[in-house]
Amino acid sequence: MVLGNHSTITEFILLGLSADPHIQILLFVLFLEIYLLTIMGNLMIMIVTMTDTHLHTPMYFFLSHLSFLDLCLTSVIVPKMLENLVSHKKSVSVEGCLTQAFFVFSIAGTEVFVLSAMAYDRYTAICYPLLYGQLMSKQLCGGLVWVSWALGFLDALINTLMAWNLDFCEFQVIPHFSCELPSLFPLSCSDISTNFIVLVCSAIIHASGTLLLVIFSYTRIVSTILSISSTSGRSKAFSTCSSHLTAVSFFYGSAFLRYFMPTSGSPLELIFSIQYSVVTPLINPLIYSLKNKEVKAALKRMLQKGLKQLREQRTEMASANHSSIMEFILLGLSADPYVQALLFVLFLMIYLLTLLGNLLIILVIHTDANLHTPMYFFLSHLSFQDLFYSTVTVPKLLENLLSQRKTISVEGCLAQVFFVFATTGIEACLLSVMAYDRYAAICHPLLYGQVMSKQLCERLVWGSWVVAFLDALMNILLALNMDFCEAQTIHHYSCELPSLFPLSCSDVSTNSAMLLCSALLHAIGTCLLIFFSYVRIVSTILSISSTTGRSKAFSTCSSHLTAVILFYGSAILRYLMPTSGSPLELILSIQYSVITPLVNPLIYSWKNKEVKAALRRMMIKYLRCLSTRDIT
Repeated sequence: MVLGNHSTITEFILLGLSADPHIQILLFVLFLEIYLLTIMGNLMIMIVTMTDTHLHTPMYFFLSHLSFLDLCLTSVIVPKMLENLVSHKKSVSVEGCLTQAFFVFSIAGTEVFVLSAMAYDRYTAICYPLLYGQLMSKQLCGGLVWVSWALGFLDALINTLMAWNLDFCEFQVIPHFSCELPSLFPLSCSDISTNFIVLVCSAIIHASGTLLLVIFSYTRIVSTILSISSTSGRSKAFSTCSSHLTAVSFFYGSAFLRYFMPTSGSPLELIFSIQYSVVTPLINPLIYSLKNKEVKAALKRMLQKGLKQLREQRTEMASANHSSIMEFILLGLSADPYVQALLFVLFLMIYLLTLLGNLLIILVIHTDANLHTPMYFFLSHLSFQDLFYSTVTVPKLLENLLSQRKTISVEGCLAQVFFVFATTGIEACLLSVMAYDRYAAICHPLLYGQVMSKQLCERLVWGSWVVAFLDALMNILLALNMDFCEAQTIHHYSCELPSLFPLSCSDVSTNSAMLLCSALLHAIGTCLLIFFSYVRIVSTILSISSTTGRSKAFSTCSSHLTAVILFYGSAILRYLMPTSGSPLELILSIQYSVITPLVNPLIYSWKNKEVKAALRRMMIKYLRCLSTRDIT
C-alpha cells in the first residue's frame, strides 16, 4: 500500500472536450490563440499599470494583481489542455491532478477576494471621495492583497490535503479538460462526505463573504449615484464601476454555477468551466482597456514612448548598450590594503576548497555504481551548478582584491549579471526538483523507480536550465537598453541587477517590475513545490510507527533541507531588501554565492552515509592503484 495517497491507480484519463481528432486540432489552434492573447493582454495591463505614474492608484494596483491572477489561472489549466488535445495518451498522474486542483482552487479563491476588494475600493471612491486617499492607503491596499492570497491558499490547502487521503481504486476517467475537486469526488471509492462538506462550506464562506461585500458596496454605490443631480455626474460615477461590475458578473456567475451544479461532465458544465478559467482571463484585459479611458490613454502613452525610443535608437550611432561610460568601479569588501590581503587569502582558500569539494562529489557520483540513482543524479548537477556559480563571481573578486584599479567593463558587468542570475535560478529550480525527488522516495517508495524515471530526471534538469536561462535572458535584454551616464561606482564585489539600477540615468521601472516578477515567480513556484513536498514528507514520516524508521526516513532529507535553508534564506533576503551596499547586504550575497557552494559538498558528505562510503571505496581503490604501481 502506497503511503500518503492510498490509490491503487497512478494516473487519471482526462476526456477533454472532444474525441474527434479533427475537432481536437481546431480546438488546439483556438485555445492556443486564446492562451497567447491572454498572456499578452494581462502582461500588457501589468506593465502599463506599473510603468505609468497616472495609474499608480489603488484601483489599478488591484487591477495589476487581478491580471497576474488571470495569468496564473490560465497557465495552470490551458497548457495541460493543449498537451492533451495533441496527445494520444490523455493522462495525468494522481499527484499532478491534485496539484492542478490545488492551484485552480487557490487562484480562483484569491481572485474572488481581489474582486471583492476592488468593489470596496469603488465604494470608497464614490461614497467617500474626500477621504478616499486616507481610507485606501498604500498599507491597506497591500494588506488586502496579501490577505486575499493567504486566505485563497489556506482554503485550497485544507481541501487538497483532505483530498490526498482519498482512495481512487476503479474509475480513473475524468469527463473534463482539467482536474478540479468536484470532478475527483465521483472517482473515489472511499467516504467523501467530509471532503464534500468542507468543500461546500469553504465555497459558501467564499461566496457569502465576498458576495455580501460586493452587494453591500454596490448597494451603497447605486444609492450614492442616484443621489447625484446631474446626468453627466451620474454617468461619470457609473463609468468607474462598469468595468469591474462586468468582470464580477463574468467570473462569479460561471464559477459559482460550476462549483454548485452536480458533476456530470455535461456540455453545460464544461462551458461554465471554460468561461471562468479560460475566457474570463482573456476578456478582463479587454474590459479594462476598451471600457476605461485612463487605461486607453496610458496604453497610448506607452506606445508613443516605445515608438519614440525606437526612432531614437535608429538615429543614434550607439551599439547595443548606449552608455556614455565604458566601465564600472567595484568597491568590493574593504579599502584597507591589509584587510584586502587577508580577504584574498581567505577567498582563494574558499574557492579552491569549493572546486575540490564539488569536483569530488561529481567524480564519486559518476564513478560509483551505488550512487546511480535520481537523488545523486540531481546532486551531481547541483555540484556542477555550485562550481559554475562560484567561478562566475569569485575569480573577479580575487582579481579586484589584488588590483589597484578595481574596474569592470559595462559589457563584462552585464555578462556577469546574466550568469549570476541564470545560475541562481537554476540552483533554485534544482533544489525544488530535489525536494520532489525526496517526496516521491518517502511518500511513494514502491512506485519511486517508476515515477522518477531516467527520462523524467533528465527533463527536470534540462527544464531547470532552460527556465532559468530564459528568465535571465529576458531581464538582461531589458538591461541592455539602460543608459549609465554619471555614477559608475558599484558598492559591491560583483555585478548583480539590483546593484545596477541606481546607476542608470534612464527609466528603470520596467526593469524593476520584470525583476520583481521573475523573483516572485521563482520564489513562489519553487518554494511552493518545496513546501508542498516537505508537508507530505513530514506527514508520512510521523505516520511511521518505529523510531528507527522515522530517523532513517528523515536522514535522507536532512542534507537537502539544510542546503535549501542556507541558499533560499540568504538569496531571498538579498533580492528583496533595498540595494544600499550595506554590510548586511554584502554578507547575504557572500552567503549564497560563495559560502553555499562551499558547504553543499560538506553537507552531503558529512551527513550522508552512502556518499561517505562511496568516497571511502574510491580512496581505497586509488591507494590500491598507487601500491600496485609502486610494486611494478
